[in-house]
Amino acid sequence: MELDFTAIDHEHFMRGALKEAEVAFANGERPIGAVVIHDGKIIGRGRADHNGRQSEIAHAELNALLQAEKYLHADIHGDSIIYATVEPCVMCLGAIVMSDIDHVVFALPDLWINPRQMLDMPYVRRHIKNYLGGVLESASVALWERYSPRELKMMREGKR
Repeated sequence: MELDFTAIDHEHFMRGALKEAEVAFANGERPIGAVVIHDGKIIGRGRADHNGRQSEIAHAELNALLQAEKYLHADIHGDSIIYATVEPCVMCLGAIVMSDIDHVVFALPDLWINPRQMLDMPYVRRHIKNYLGGVLESASVALWERYSPRELKMMREGKR
C-alpha cells in the first residue's frame, strides 16, 4: 500500500524535530533538529552537534539518518519521511536521496543555501516524491531569533 502523504499529520512529526532543535539550542548548537518516520513511528532522531562532536558534518539530518540506518538498510524506506526544522542543505539532501527517503518536510526555508536547485537534477527528482516546506515555520523562526537573528535573516533573505 502506497503512503498517503496528504493524510499525515505533518505538524505532529515536526514537533518531534522541534524538540531535537530545542535540545541542540540548549547545548549551544544551531537550533536544528530532524526525525525520520516510517509507518507513523519515529525511527531516527538527530540534532545539530557540530561543537559537541567537533565536526562540520554533524548535521541534524545526518544524525537522524544514522540512527535510522538499520531500518533504512532493511529496505522499508519507500514510505519514510524526514522532518527537519530547517530546509536540508545540499549535503543532507544528497544523503536523504542516497538513503532512498522519498519525502522531505521542513519548517524554515533556507534561501541562503537554496538546496531546491538540486531538485532540478533528474536523479534527485526521481527520488524525491514530496518536498514540503513551511510546516510550523514560526516555531523554528522563534528558536533562530533567540539563537542568531543575523543567521535567520540570511536564511530568510538569501543574502548577508
